[in-house]
Amino acid sequence: MLKNLFSSKNKDSISSLPDDKKRAITGWCMYDWANSAFFTSAGTAIFPIYFVIAFQATFGSRTEILGITFTGSSLWALGVSMSALFVALTSPILGAIADTKPLKKTFLKYYMIMGSLFTIISFFSVYFANSWAWLIGCYFIANVGAAGANVFYNSLLPSLAPSKYASEISTKGYAYGYVGGGLLLLFHLILIQGASIYLDESAVDLVTRFCIVSVGVWWFGWSIWTLKTVPEPLIDNEIKASSFSETIITAFSRLKQTFSEIRKFKYLFTFLIAFYIFNDGVQTVLSVAGAYGADVLGVDLLFNMITILIVQFVAAPGSTLFGWLAYKLGTKEALVIALSGWIVIIVFVLGFAPLKLTNNSDYDYQFTYNQNTKEYDLISSIEFSSTEENIDVISWEKNFHISEGESLSNDKLSQFINIISEEPTSSFSVVITGGELDSTKVVSKNHSSSLSDSWIDVWPKILRDSLWQPLNIQIGFQWMLMGLFSGLVLGGSQALARSCFSMMTPIKKSAEFFGFYAFTMKASSVIGPIIYVIAVNSSNQKLGVLIIWGLIVVGTIYLSTVNVQKGALVAEEENKK
Repeated sequence: MLKNLFSSKNKDSISSLPDDKKRAITGWCMYDWANSAFFTSAGTAIFPIYFVIAFQATFGSRTEILGITFTGSSLWALGVSMSALFVALTSPILGAIADTKPLKKTFLKYYMIMGSLFTIISFFSVYFANSWAWLIGCYFIANVGAAGANVFYNSLLPSLAPSKYASEISTKGYAYGYVGGGLLLLFHLILIQGASIYLDESAVDLVTRFCIVSVGVWWFGWSIWTLKTVPEPLIDNEIKASSFSETIITAFSRLKQTFSEIRKFKYLFTFLIAFYIFNDGVQTVLSVAGAYGADVLGVDLLFNMITILIVQFVAAPGSTLFGWLAYKLGTKEALVIALSGWIVIIVFVLGFAPLKLTNNSDYDYQFTYNQNTKEYDLISSIEFSSTEENIDVISWEKNFHISEGESLSNDKLSQFINIISEEPTSSFSVVITGGELDSTKVVSKNHSSSLSDSWIDVWPKILRDSLWQPLNIQIGFQWMLMGLFSGLVLGGSQALARSCFSMMTPIKKSAEFFGFYAFTMKASSVIGPIIYVIAVNSSNQKLGVLIIWGLIVVGTIYLSTVNVQKGALVAEEENKK
């Protein structure tokens, strides 16, 4: 079926285009191959977790900054939103400039260089006392580069081929990106896992930072292909400005004219409103997923990298599948299906929960009664690394931790149980067999398997009791299942939103309109993470995810009212003028 859709016999396929067009389309897709490494390996799989570790090494689980309570994941979300805000505010005016002068590739190049450079220099974070600040600063600038470059990369899409090919080209670009980003992530996974087995922790840290450096090198290197093969679109009636200030004034005049024509492009701007709402949810999920998994669910770096790897390689055929659905059902209809998939997936993410401790071997501290000494022997305990980076765990180890082989009297063990249960820095569990305290089992409130009595944890408890626990699906594998199913809809939701917008965009206004598209995308990327930060400050991270879920639901419903076909007809009429 897919083969028939994209075969050379299909007159509506890009394979029927002239060779120079196909070469330009391939070059355009290769930029997705290049920059997807930043959004996967750096922005989702490695960088957020590496940042959370650095944050916790300095502050513990949370801290107050300017009177606001931050966790590692919420501060990361704020950094993501602020970089998105910068791009949102600058994109429309730069897009308007690029539609008056042949500068689309120039802007793409310099944003790309900025992004890849600051990805590379994040390597030096360990040489600063506040390594978390260096990391989030570098990521802020690198993310501005990545997002800014995408404005002009996307603006090249309408000039590559007629609008009827937009969905196929857009989904092909995302498919290239998922495979390219996935291959580099696989390489990083092998390196980091191998280092964790054979090398000490300082060497693992060095390997991890070199992996982030390789992202910048990969991004820069493959982008050269795009810059050499994709032609700069011709500008009709190019405006000759005598100075920089005159260029800016001209750009603002174009923006003013566009706003005066909103009624003409009402379908496009209605789509932007719907896009703003649902993209708010999708982009927030993508930007904070890695930090949320590490911070809230306790998913470690290895499982997170494997999950993102699954997302990448499932998303490639997934984007092709949604390209086929767009061909059969229509682009907007296929996009609604993809967003509906996100709605179901987030419901299950809200129900993720570590399993209850069922076997004695699951407990951190295991005591057994010794009939000879009349004391309780510690037969197994959690082992702390000498370079443990969680400050709460360091406090616990210094003040309360006991080691295997030690014995405690009945009274001493009772005191230790109370400490496990009540001490704020305790995140551990204890089980006792034999003696007066036989079958005593205590799990601290901060233990990864503990769920609160709040309403927000009712759903995780239901899923844990009815699904995760009976099937013995550990939290790491729950996270991987999320990756499998989200990969199927990720490509469709991203590629089809872009192709919907491209279909309604006149070529002569492509950079300007994609500037608005970027503004909408990044403005929504600002609000979503800020909602997440506010939810963490007032309640917890799960409430933030629930609000994001609601945004996707509302955006999907509103999207279903947009007439994309009429918007495409308006764009075609504008191109004929």
